[in-house]
Amino acid sequence: MKRAENNIDVEKLLAESLTKAGLIDEKQLCSVVKQQQVSKKSLETILVERGWVKPQTITYFKENLQNSFEQQTILEPENITINLSPKLAFRVFITIISFLVSAGLIGSLSQRYLPDFFLRDAFAIAFNLDGEMNIPAFYSASALLFCSIILSFITYIKKNRHDSYTLYWGGLSFIFAFLSFDEIASLHEHMVGPVRTALGTSGFLYFAWVIPASIGVLIFLLVFLKFITNLNANTRNLFLIAGATFIAGAIGCELVGGYIVSVYTKESIFYIFEVTLEELLEQLGVAIFIYGLLSHISFYTKDAFLKIRVPHRNRTYVA
Repeated sequence: MKRAENNIDVEKLLAESLTKAGLIDEKQLCSVVKQQQVSKKSLETILVERGWVKPQTITYFKENLQNSFEQQTILEPENITINLSPKLAFRVFITIISFLVSAGLIGSLSQRYLPDFFLRDAFAIAFNLDGEMNIPAFYSASALLFCSIILSFITYIKKNRHDSYTLYWGGLSFIFAFLSFDEIASLHEHMVGPVRTALGTSGFLYFAWVIPASIGVLIFLLVFLKFITNLNANTRNLFLIAGATFIAGAIGCELVGGYIVSVYTKESIFYIFEVTLEELLEQLGVAIFIYGLLSHISFYTKDAFLKIRVPHRNRTYVA
């Protein structure tokens, strides 16, 4: 087992070395990884078959990397490995979201249609999907913060590999950290009154914060357009689906909610269902984005999200 793990590590180092040396590019590496998943062939076999790298070149790199890896293993006898499957993580998030949305809807409907009973109101408040500083809000902030942490990790790896889009990954990490803070502090809610007063909005624009939010989304797309188009197809599609789902909830449903409040008030049953759909789409969008991030990492690391080696003298992190 240990020998097999060493071979995998050497193969990863070989891929990194060949990429840094300019012998293959990121697109070629992605293509090789895809073929490996289907054919189960080794990295060097596929590279030689495609004529991208000569056998003697691979032999030279492997000999040097193997010696370096063996020396490093002697100095680092203690290893801790953490693997996080994208599919498993997504199933966990979907389970949590299903519970929170169901609990929120049940709580709101119980307050409206059921007689008072022990902990009815406390349960409804704790799981109110439109509330602040409660369980759904804490979950949403935590999920967004988790995105920021994963993006920080990716930024660190991209920086070490001198990736030209490192700054974009870092920017995404900052954005999601801000969104997490906003979820707790409800900064966007404080914008509603001033913007509504200034622009005299009502109806669909009753929650007037959607106006600056929509402008912010357009600016984001313009700034990150090149970054998005240069992602590999799987990651790009997942990011776009996640973004569209999140925005459909955060802005799209908020527009509908504004109309409902203007016509029927917040006590309307229609508003309860609108809030439920809004939170479902927002949380689902974040879950899809997390799946996309983990899939992006595992695409290059063969389903291993993070491997941490804890040596006696120093620490190394391998993505």
